[in-house]
Amino acid sequence: MNLLTKFASIEIRPDARISEADRTFCQAHQAAYDAARESLQELEFLWEDMQRQQQEALAPADASSESYLTAHSKLYLSEDNIREQRRSLHPIFINKLVAYFNSAYHLAIHAEAIKENLLPHEPSCRFAQDYRQQAEEYAAALDSLALHYTEVLEQLFLQTSGRELAEAAVSDLKGKCRRAAWDSTGDRARYTLKKAVLQLDYACSYRSHYRNYGSWEIHQQAIDILKGIAHFEAGGFSNIPGSLEQAIRKGAPDDSPIEFAGCVKVQSMKLYKNHRADIRFHTEEHARKFAEEYLGTVPPC
Repeated sequence: MNLLTKFASIEIRPDARISEADRTFCQAHQAAYDAARESLQELEFLWEDMQRQQQEALAPADASSESYLTAHSKLYLSEDNIREQRRSLHPIFINKLVAYFNSAYHLAIHAEAIKENLLPHEPSCRFAQDYRQQAEEYAAALDSLALHYTEVLEQLFLQTSGRELAEAAVSDLKGKCRRAAWDSTGDRARYTLKKAVLQLDYACSYRSHYRNYGSWEIHQQAIDILKGIAHFEAGGFSNIPGSLEQAIRKGAPDDSPIEFAGCVKVQSMKLYKNHRADIRFHTEEHARKFAEEYLGTVPPC
């Protein structure tokens, strides 16, 4: 076996490709998920035993076995509810992990696709002759299922085409910027670069209200480009200046232009009622570099 074959045969574990903080998060949720599955199983057995004791005690009086356990609706428990909660832990676990990585790395991982691959498939046709058998097999599969966070990670990396998470995050961000900067056909740029000013077509709207009062709305494609500018300004996804963060999260204030205080690459953004937005950089070099790296200067293939 030559050296290349040896390297190819080495399997890189999914949790070896994440940070220690990521691993701590995953392991904490793994422990909570496992404990919840076990605890709810025990609760179901306990509830069954409690009901049996009530039935035996009240049998001579011919009274309902739930007269005391759930009297006056103070306690909402049943075997079905406990069982359904236990079975719902699987999608909850997947959702928690996906939401964390999407937030931490600014990704757009689809949790539903992961559930489709990792969870048993529920019978779709209630009128099928063997529906009851399918339903029982589906329930049994859910009851016996025990997910591990590495399985979720494997599916997550499939959606990033095997790329590292940070690399995938930057690639996705630049992809959104590029799509926002070109029309749907990819033939015409929706931006113009004039020295240190980046002009965006159809980036905003102005809504008049009453007594000369109005408000601005920044369109989503402009928001996507502003997210790219924030990444360009900060050199990453953290330490983004508050003025840029506010424009991305809360949109434009009532007045224009917007000054980006604390920024060294981007300076301001001016909105116009003809839907145009002018984003001014501190230097022509900054403007050119952003356009080249995030928007593209030729039509996408």
